[in-house]
Amino acid sequence: MKLLFFQWHSFLNRGIERAFLKLNFAYDTYFYQFNDWEKDDVFTEKFGEFLKKNTYNAVISVNFSPLISDICERLGILYISWVYDSPVHIRDLTPMKNSCNRIYFFDRGQAEENQKLGIAAMHMPLAVDTEVFAKTIAAAGGKNHHTDISLVGKLYQTEYAHFTAPLSGYLRGYLEGIINSQMKISGGYLIPELITEELLGEMNAIYRKAANDGFLMGNRELEFMLACETTGRERYLALSLLSGHYSVDLYSTEQDERLGKVNYRGYADYYKDMPLIFYQSRVNLNISLKTIRTGIPLRVLDIMGCGGFVLSNYQQELAEYFVPGEECAVYQNLEDLYMQADYYLKHEDERKKIAAAGFEKIKRDFTFEERLTKMLSVK
Repeated sequence: MKLLFFQWHSFLNRGIERAFLKLNFAYDTYFYQFNDWEKDDVFTEKFGEFLKKNTYNAVISVNFSPLISDICERLGILYISWVYDSPVHIRDLTPMKNSCNRIYFFDRGQAEENQKLGIAAMHMPLAVDTEVFAKTIAAAGGKNHHTDISLVGKLYQTEYAHFTAPLSGYLRGYLEGIINSQMKISGGYLIPELITEELLGEMNAIYRKAANDGFLMGNRELEFMLACETTGRERYLALSLLSGHYSVDLYSTEQDERLGKVNYRGYADYYKDMPLIFYQSRVNLNISLKTIRTGIPLRVLDIMGCGGFVLSNYQQELAEYFVPGEECAVYQNLEDLYMQADYYLKHEDERKKIAAAGFEKIKRDFTFEERLTKMLSVK
């Protein structure tokens, strides 16, 4: 099989390419960074001509590109995509139903939801190239990221306050009820079920009166905003609580002045900085974006793949693929998060043993070679 690996600035590029080389797969690369994944006439023309001039059995990419799918559908070429985002950030899902597609979602729950929409979605957990991270750690020199607790990621600061300001007290209370309900549920995703057409209708009636710009809130937009707002509040509460007792470092492009005791470290490069942060931090936090229904976020696998200790919120697949308390640590609520962080910071040997076991599981069972072999062998 002759493959074309379509690349953009994805975290998985190096791991996929190294796996192709180890597997002796014949492949070429084509790099393009989309500004708009759904409309790009220049790309459509150039990429279509490129595929016509060359002979490929399949195109593979990280995340799903509607433009690539439509071109492959027209030319009769298999299109394989491995989705590591949640949700898929496209507005029109129609191209996902093209017959050329073979779409793999890291989140089984997301795959199942797309199957209900008539999309031929499949499930494939993500992977880690531990050798890539090991080289970064070995070459770190005198860099120091030692701390009690680290969080690498967004604070998920949203425009929730802006969009709820014009609403009635009743509607604001209803939305707050959705957020509060979601925050109380560990391992479940309630938000989509609580967004009704009646709710959207009442909200949009108010937006029409408040402004004449034609803005209307859609179902998926409201769901994503509420999920991000819930995640942001959970991350704030966790960082606020833990930083009152321990040294907590935050690596993020966002800041929150209310988190005065948190050590803000700025942006962490995925390949240059992140592996050493995970390796040197005594406890690495994962607080998943709420739209991830069952799947294991890449952040969790990366932490373990760097030899780091991860303390994560409950995710169904995390508990299926790993043994909590032996290969990772999983908390159920904010109180449990504090208790487990406190326990593992006071029990160094146990924490290191769990981190080592998690690393071995990743190294053995979460390789790019195994994942790609499966994806490319499906008929």
